[in-house]
This record gives sequence, structure tokens and C-alpha cells, in this order.
Amino acid sequence: MARPPAARERRAGARTRGAPRPLLVLLLLACCTPLRPRAASTEIQQPDYSIYLRRQDLLQRVADLAAANPRTMRAESRQASDAGYSIDMLIVTAETAGLSKDSGGHTDKVRLLLDFGEHGREYITSELALRLLRVLANGTALEAAAGGARRAARLRHILDACVFKIIPMENTRGRELVERGQLCERKNGRGVDTNRNWDVDWGKKEKDYDPSEEYPGRAPHSEPEVKIILSEAQSLQPHVWVNVHSGMYALFTPFDHKATVPDGPDAAAAVRMMERINGLSCKGKCAVGSGGKSVGYLAHGTATDYMYTKLRVPLSFTWEIYGDMAASFDDCFRMFNPVTKQAFEETLNDWLSAFLHLLELLPTHPATAPLLRNALAAADAAEAAAAKGEAAPAAAAPAAASLAAGAAGGGGSSGQQQQQRHSRNAEAHLDAPAGGAQQQWARFRPHESSGGGGRSSSGAGPVLLVMAVVALATAGLLLGRRWGEGRRGDGAGGARPWTPGLPRAQG
Repeated sequence: MARPPAARERRAGARTRGAPRPLLVLLLLACCTPLRPRAASTEIQQPDYSIYLRRQDLLQRVADLAAANPRTMRAESRQASDAGYSIDMLIVTAETAGLSKDSGGHTDKVRLLLDFGEHGREYITSELALRLLRVLANGTALEAAAGGARRAARLRHILDACVFKIIPMENTRGRELVERGQLCERKNGRGVDTNRNWDVDWGKKEKDYDPSEEYPGRAPHSEPEVKIILSEAQSLQPHVWVNVHSGMYALFTPFDHKATVPDGPDAAAAVRMMERINGLSCKGKCAVGSGGKSVGYLAHGTATDYMYTKLRVPLSFTWEIYGDMAASFDDCFRMFNPVTKQAFEETLNDWLSAFLHLLELLPTHPATAPLLRNALAAADAAEAAAAKGEAAPAAAAPAAASLAAGAAGGGGSSGQQQQQRHSRNAEAHLDAPAGGAQQQWARFRPHESSGGGGRSSSGAGPVLLVMAVVALATAGLLLGRRWGEGRRGDGAGGARPWTPGLPRAQG
């Protein structure tokens, strides 16, 4: 979320000097039009609680949702403490086919561990957790989010072969500080960035290290939040880890502590999945690949790197779901969260879509495809029957022994051919139009406001004028100099290097 370096701004200004004179005249006229200053120190955006839920209200909604769906959801509170600092963390287990009696029932399923709200100022991430839980709990909401019954039916087969552990708000104590007015706070309740507290390259400090943003704690895994999540991960042994943040738009894979992507076909398959989601849900604007390469700075001691390198979670990701690149450095709520109802809904819709696409792409990855073989065979049979106008076959639960054999690579060449077919089918279904999900989802908004919707006070006029200025400047660049001069070459999708002293964008 940093401002571009001054040198880059000077280069951009130099490029406009080659533009034709008429465009320069128009550009000067536009620039001379008085604009209301954006996010001056006296206009810091405050959280709008007609749009967002407060910490306790959101967690209560989650607990109530689980209590209303006891067959498929269970909400549990985990406690941990260290040196007088204690926390409670709410964790929801969700299994759409029905909760397993014990963790032994998870061995034949794809296991997903999803973490939201690791940084206190990133409100939008916990709202996404609530939205996702609503979809997992409600078949009608799933159909609305999927954009139609056909896609929802296929998703149900995949969901029934999965178990979710969802942490809607990891950093409850840090969130308390933000709600009390410390709007730029990202660390936990005692000043530690828990996404620097994991035992991978822990404690290493770059030249631009800023303790106010990323203090790693006194030792690896010293923080109660990290202890709880580590325990859950060791118990669940997930195939998928997603750490959801805001501050920019990105679909990061390991590594964070070095500017490389892991080698091997499994890692390449994970990157391809993120590239597909970038096109399908992020409108191509997300940075994709190694966080350490794409974001412009290295991060040491992150949860995603630990999950991948130490716990061998094959699909380990950090998602960055929102960022306002125009916000001033001290306007943190605006920087990390949408501030209008429309932008709020659009963000949640887009990233709910991303999670559904992630589920649909699981059959394309070697680590998860075998566990979904039977579920996809049932989905294919149901679709074939529907195409012929016949009754769909009974959706009997696949035998555990059959699934275990598939996970172990059983079935020989026939099983491999079936897996390849399911992978192709998964890609084909993603290319099909999803229908009117955006419009249908309006019926399932988590908390409607009867007020003004919390729109930005800056108004639409200045925004349109700024857009016109940008368009004119772009035209000048196209006509005056070769396009692409000075452009980033690492496929970062618009991510900007971090400048010391500004809030960290990446998790």
C-alpha cells in the first residue's frame, strides 16, 4: 500500500512531456479544476457500523449460525494464555454432509483450514468468513452464490467430500484496539504481529524492518493465537490453508521469506489454480505467485510459509482481498476496507466466488484429486441423468475404503484416466457462465442498513474527474512514448513495493 518512490513519479511525469499538445492542454485544464482533498488528517475514515459488524456482534452471529445448524456445524471456543496475556478464539467446524463423530472421520475428506481477521484493522476479512459460513449452512444461499441450481448441485458433491475449520477472527484482542480508535493497528493485544511469529526464518529483519508494524515476538510461537492455530493444524492435517488479508489484491503462494516459488509439479499446479481464480474472480487485477517476489518486500515468520514448509500443507495460500491504493498512509480503515455498501457487497461477492472456484479447482491438484474422485463421479452421473430427463441416482456416501484406496493412488491406469477426466471436467465447468449470482445474492445480505449506507463523503464527482484525468494521461502516454516503459516485469498485477514508514499491505 505504499506510495510509489519519488523517482518513479518523476519518470511518469517525464513521459507525459512527449504527449501531443492538445492532450496536454486538456490535462492541464482538468488538473486545474479544484478537487476536494482526499483523506486529509481531519478526514480519516471511521468504521461505519451500519455496514460492518462490531467484533462481538460478528462472533455472536457466527455462534448463532452454528447453533442453528447442529447437524453440519459446530462452533468451539479455544483459550490460550502466555505471561498474563490470554485470548479466546472461535473456531467453526463445517461439514455439509454431516459432522463426523470424531477427527478420524476426516481422513477420507479434503481438509481446509481457513484463517480470517489475523490483523485487527482488516475488518472485511471477517465479514467474508461470515458470508462463507452462511453459504455452507444454507442450500438456497449456495445456489444464489453459485448463480444457478446446476452449478450448485455440482458444488454440493464437492462440499460433501470436504471438512472445513474456519477461524472467523483470529486477532480478537487487536480488533478491540481498532474499535477503540487505533485504526492502523494490525498486531495482537500485546503488540506482536502473529504473522511474523511462526518458526520459519523467524526473527530475521530486513533493512526496512518496522517494529510498529511487524514485531515478531520474543520467540517463535510465543503468541497464544499462534499456539491455537498450530494445534488445530497439527490435528486436522489440512490439504488447504488460506490466510485471508486485505491491503491489496493478491493470490499469494509460498514463499514469503524469499523471492521464489517452490519447485515441483504440485507447486506449479497450485500456482495455476490461483491464476485461474485471478481471471475468474479477481478480474485479472490480483498479483499471483510468491509473496516474497510480488509484494516488493520479504516477510519472515509467516503462517503460510510454516504451513507449507513445516506441516507440508500442499495448497498454502495468502489471499489479499481489498486495497484502496489512493488512500493516504494514515487513513488505514479506508486503505484496508471498502467504505461504501456497494463496494462492501462487491468485495464479498467477488471473494465468495473465489472460494467457490477454489473448491471447483481442487480436482485439478494431485493432492486433493483422489479424495474427490467418487464425489465427481456422482456429480457426473447426476448431470447425465438430468440431461436425459431421468431421475438422478441416489447420492449415497462413497465407501471409506474406496476413498482411501483412491487417496493412496489405487485403481491403476483406470483410476488415473478417471482423475484426468474429472480434472478436465472441473476446468470445463469453470468456463461455463455462472448466471446472475450478483443479483441473486442480494436476498442473503448478512445485515441490511436502513441508513444512508455509509457512502464516502467525497462524492462521485471528484472520482469521475480523477478518472478522466487518468484517461487523458494514459492517452498521452500511448501517443507520446512506447507503452510499457518503466512497467513492472514480475507479473505482480499492480502490486507496489513497500516504502518504509507506511502500513504493510501484504499479510
